[in-house]
Amino acid sequence: MGRPAKTQDSDVLDVTYALAWQRGCDDVTIRDLETALDLRAPSIYRRFRSRDDLLASAIDRYVECVVDVRVRRYLAGTGDPLRGIRRFFLTAVEATGDPATPDGCLLATTSQQSSYAVPVIRDAVDRGIVRVEEALCSALDRAAASGHRFAAPHRDVARALLQHFLGLLMLARCGYRDLEPSVSVMLDALLGPV
Repeated sequence: MGRPAKTQDSDVLDVTYALAWQRGCDDVTIRDLETALDLRAPSIYRRFRSRDDLLASAIDRYVECVVDVRVRRYLAGTGDPLRGIRRFFLTAVEATGDPATPDGCLLATTSQQSSYAVPVIRDAVDRGIVRVEEALCSALDRAAASGHRFAAPHRDVARALLQHFLGLLMLARCGYRDLEPSVSVMLDALLGPV
């Protein structure tokens, strides 16, 4: 019987997604991971077939630990769905500049890097983005069921919100601040004023 692993897979994935979120997937090397995890490359490769598989699994873990938490909190609750959408956007803007977490989003950042061309990484990013779009669409459906009317079909409004959200996260990653006024203008245009 082999020795028990001193580091759990979930710990490996947490460290990997934090490193990728901070630096970007393109700039995370196995050597970086060896140092951050206090593991040697063969141990990493025994758990994950390749660096790309590890990064894809880490992106899935990021979606589970970060994206899904925000989706449940703001978009899937029983409260006012339009208020939830607004909070989903505005809390993302409020988080910029917080030294505890990198600005932007691992999904948005990775979608703009060469790593996105790797099928397993692209699939992980796309699953996360679809998760956000479906949650936005579901919130819009709940708003419509309670009598709110939109100028376009819900799926189109959800896609427009998603486009703005990803753009917002990229601007935050690039160091833009004071984005709240433009977010409010966009939300008022797509959802109607508060």
